This record gives sequence, structure tokens and C-alpha cells, in this order.
Amino acid sequence: MSTKRMLQLGEEIRDFIATMLVRGGIRDPRVKSVTIHSVKMTSDLQIAKVYFICSEKDKETIKSTETGLKAAAPFIRRELGKKLQIRYIPQILFYYDDSIEYSLKMTAILSKVKSEIDEDEKNAVTETE
Repeated sequence: MSTKRMLQLGEEIRDFIATMLVRGGIRDPRVKSVTIHSVKMTSDLQIAKVYFICSEKDKETIKSTETGLKAAAPFIRRELGKKLQIRYIPQILFYYDDSIEYSLKMTAILSKVKSEIDEDEKNAVTETE
């Protein structure tokens, strides 16, 4: 269950990291095509799981981007500590978010099934006439 504080802190962290990426706070070329999708906080606010997506979908680029983000995590955490007025700055973990790709794949499968059902119904109507 997400509390209001978990959601607020997660949103602040997401906005901060996204701003750092856009304004060039992180100069690593591996993270140039990254969009921060969401941040999920643990209930004790000790860990921030940051989910990102890449504009390029090949596995090498995703792995390289994830490595670049993990390398930048201590810097991001230090800068976050300067901005946030909280006692403990959460550890930042980066994960690739493949939910968009998964939903596109499921949509394609469902449309294929729907077209097959429509075709079968069309054939059944034609046979009865």
C-alpha cells in the first residue's frame, strides 16, 4: 500500500532526475536517450526504484543505459541530498521498464485474435446462407 508520503517523495525524485537528464546535469553519453517513467518508494522510504525507458529498443543500448544510470546513481543521490529536506536520502536503483513494449505486444496479439474471430464469424454467416 502506497502512502501519500511515498507517492510525494517518489514524484519529487522522478522530477529531479528527469530535470538533471534534460538540463545536462548528467553528462554520460550512455544516458542521452532516457526518459524516467516512474519511481516507486519502499514503505520505509529507504530505497527509490527508478523505472526508465529508452528511445532505442535494442538490448545493447538498454544494458549500456542501465550501466550509465547505475554509475551516476551516487552523484544523483548526492545532488538529491542537497535539494530535499529529509533526514535520509534513499538509495537509488534503476530498472528498465518494459511495460510499454509488453502492452504493445499484447495489443497486437488481441487484434490478431479479434480479426481471426471476425473472419470465422464471417465464414459461418456465409456458410449458413
